[in-house]
Amino acid sequence: MHVTKRSFFEAQRFIDRFRLESNIIDSIDKMLEEKPIFVPFDEFTVKRLNNAAIESPRATSYYEGRRITKESVKRFQLGFSEKQDMVTIPMHTPSGDMCVGFVGRSVEGKEFKNTPKLPKSKILFNLHRVKAYDTVYVVESSFDAIRLDQAGIPAVATLGANVPKSQAELLTKHFNNVIVIPDNDNAGQEMAQRIVEKVGSRATIVNLPSRFKDIGDMTDEDIKQLTQIVQDPLLSIIK
Repeated sequence: MHVTKRSFFEAQRFIDRFRLESNIIDSIDKMLEEKPIFVPFDEFTVKRLNNAAIESPRATSYYEGRRITKESVKRFQLGFSEKQDMVTIPMHTPSGDMCVGFVGRSVEGKEFKNTPKLPKSKILFNLHRVKAYDTVYVVESSFDAIRLDQAGIPAVATLGANVPKSQAELLTKHFNNVIVIPDNDNAGQEMAQRIVEKVGSRATIVNLPSRFKDIGDMTDEDIKQLTQIVQDPLLSIIK
């Protein structure tokens, strides 16, 4: 009943059919084996792609265009795959003890590609670096989280507009205050509402001025002004 999600009588009928074909005890034991939540990604590949990003003029130009500093390229082990012409962002477990894969983004256009079986629903980008803080800023994109980090602001990224229960539980487990900065589009607003519904009163939504699509469009000064307004609501909104 537990393994196949059947009622008692449905499970009985299933067993009658199943045991004619194989040893049901061995099959159920195999089904009940606990599988690891996270599988480590090759650390050599992480270092190789990071070195490629540091040495490649094309990757350097891309990161500079996104206002990502050289220090952040090293700190976050950002990479570059010349073969696929993609920049890569390593993803880690909530504890930070292992890399579990990459999110890749094309240098030209806006094509995304993840490593196979990347457990996006069970992680938040940058969580292990900021989980000691009382307050966290939540954005959709890993690059937006990096931009906030460069301004000294603890931030995580959901890696998409969909926010499953497992990600919301990570937020409530580690933070008392969750400040959501959605992208200025429908998907961003939906993401913010999902977090509020699942996190409750801990969550606050801060909308960007209409001229910005997301954090990536903002200068460092714009970001600092935005977070100052969050800390002191009496300040006027960014013009």
